[in-house]
Formats: sequence, structure tokens, C-alpha cells
Amino acid sequence: MQNRASGWSETWRVLAYTLVIALAFIALGRLQLAVFGAVEFRQLLARVGLINPNADDKLLREAARVAAESREAMQRLPPGHRLATVRMGYELGFVSQWVGAYAMSAPDAQARARDSAQPHLAIAREQARTLGLQGVDALPVRNLKEFAELNQRFEADENGVAAQVQQRLSRLHRHLYLLGAHLGAEAARVEGSGGQFALPPASLIRRHATLAGIAPALWEPLTIEPHRETPPQVLARYRAALNALAQGLADPGGAPQRVPGD
Repeated sequence: MQNRASGWSETWRVLAYTLVIALAFIALGRLQLAVFGAVEFRQLLARVGLINPNADDKLLREAARVAAESREAMQRLPPGHRLATVRMGYELGFVSQWVGAYAMSAPDAQARARDSAQPHLAIAREQARTLGLQGVDALPVRNLKEFAELNQRFEADENGVAAQVQQRLSRLHRHLYLLGAHLGAEAARVEGSGGQFALPPASLIRRHATLAGIAPALWEPLTIEPHRETPPQVLARYRAALNALAQGLADPGGAPQRVPGD
């Protein structure tokens, strides 16, 4: 009974860390929405140069350049390369978030988290091999600060995987990989909490999906915050959105793959 009580205590401690971080970012996000949702205020900020009113057009122009630069690679690579790239990033993001959530836990809890994450890491490395990549790994998390900054650390390419993807494949594949990493980290949060915690990095998902040429209908459902949903509904919705993205990325004539958790 003592071990069981200890396990429950450890689980709730990890969830509490995650909840504090999540609530802080949710509060910030809602404040931003409250401010930037007002048309008049957006126009004022645009006039004084604090926001770019043509941000969407700028992103679409950048996406066109990325597509042009990557056209040869897209034609050269074998079927399934887009989905494999996203899946690799997804698994690395999942492992980073999953193991990182236990960074401040007891050593035995950290060891159990690493063990349970091994299948995800194995899938990431298998996808990497199909793409001709080597040495891919999740981001290590040694403290609460590193855990809270996982998204920024992926963006900064701390482990060098994004640079390797771009060099070996293309610039477009770099965005596919980063999209997958952010989706995987969010999936670990949603799955690990049974749908209680969800904090999709909407701006990063939008940026990388757009630059990777993915239709909004496929990525927008992955940016939705829970609203009057039960945890099981949040979990089911996120899994369904991931599977829809996987099917949309599957090359014509290929069997759609499914992401973990369904």
C-alpha cells in the first residue's frame, strides 16, 4: 500500500508541475486573444508599427519560396517521406515532453518514464533511418526551466535534428519535422493527463504547417483549446485530428498510417 500511495503522490506531483506551467501559458494566450481580437486595437497597433497587418500574406509568400526551394527533393524522395518526417518529429517531441514531465521526480520515477518512452524513441529512429538520417534523439530535460522551454528549444534546434533534416532532405521537411515535434509534445501532455491538460502551441503549429504546404483543414483542428469538453472528449478529438493529418499527409496510393494513441 505504501508503494501504491507513493506512486499516486508522484503522479499528482508531476501533473501539478505541468498544470502550473499550462495555466500560466493559457492565461497569457487568453490575454493576447482579448487584446488582439479587437479590430480597432489591431489597427492602432498596425499604425504605430507594433504588428504587421500583412503577416498572413508574408507567411504565404515564404511558404511559396520554401516550396520552390524544395521541389526537387519532393519529387526525388520515395513515397511516404512527408509522413515519415512528421512522425519522426512527433515521436521525439512526445519523448521529450513525457520524460521531461518527470525531471523533478524521484530517480525511480524518472527511470520508469524513460523505459515507457523507449518504444516512441525506437519509432523515431526507425523513421529517421528510412529518411537517411542518423543520431536523432529527444531533448534532455534536467530541470523545470528546460521543461517549460521545450517548444523554444525545438525551435532553436538544440539537438541539431532540424538542420540535419534540412541538409539531407529539404527546407520544407525541416518544417514538417518541427510541426511533428510540437504535435508530439502536445500529444504527450494530452495522453499523459487523460485529456485533462491541453495547451496546443497554435502559432507554431500554424507557422510550420503553412510553410510545409499543409492545408488549414488538416492543421487547424490541432490548435483548438478545450471548451466545455470532458477529458475523454478532448483526448478523442486530439487523436482524431492527428489521424486526419496523418491520412492527409500519406502519399497518393499509399496506405494511410495512424499515429499512436488510437
